[in-house]
Amino acid sequence: MTKRIVIVLSVLAVLLLIGVACAQVTYEFHCTGQGNMVKEGDPVVYSGLIDSGDLASGEWTITIDDSGWQPVGNDSLRWDYIWRSHYVYEEWACHWIGTFDGSDLFLSHAGHGTMSGTCCMFFIILDWNCNGMLDPYECMDGPLGAEILIDDQGTEAYAGLCGPGIFEGLYFHDFDPGSPTYMLDSVDFEMRLELDCCGASTIQQSAWGNIKSLFR
Repeated sequence: MTKRIVIVLSVLAVLLLIGVACAQVTYEFHCTGQGNMVKEGDPVVYSGLIDSGDLASGEWTITIDDSGWQPVGNDSLRWDYIWRSHYVYEEWACHWIGTFDGSDLFLSHAGHGTMSGTCCMFFIILDWNCNGMLDPYECMDGPLGAEILIDDQGTEAYAGLCGPGIFEGLYFHDFDPGSPTYMLDSVDFEMRLELDCCGASTIQQSAWGNIKSLFR
């Protein structure tokens, strides 16, 4: 019986530690940066600064796997492939939405640590005249966003934190009529992460299960 009590107390101690360490946390911050899917590749990288909010000052990077795309160097061919492979027209909304799933996200907070994960990015091109045809003047600026999942590879202050997030913002394309790329150059967005300890509920359920089994 004494041995059981010792085991129970040990398991309870673990649960108490989990309870202290595994508090939910929300991070909100503003990001700016640049990138271009047509002009740059192998892989495509968007990156910039976290200039305000909970992770400032910091840096962010999103890497998109462009293997299988047309190579960099012929803007028209590369854009045509991206357009055909990733964009879908939504008639009800008069816009095209480009989806780039499985992109790698990396966040760095100076002096505090890093986080990483994956994201599904969305770029919207507005069809201003709602005719279902992409016109050059419709490729200037537009909304962008992403669904995010932070993994368990965080460091320092962010070690062991996981969870979902989103970002929403705008892209700004410096359109060149002589060499159209139809892709963004500058981005500006707000990111929000809702994190908790990785696998906390699984550990707790296992521990409570062990306690119950002692008294069956």
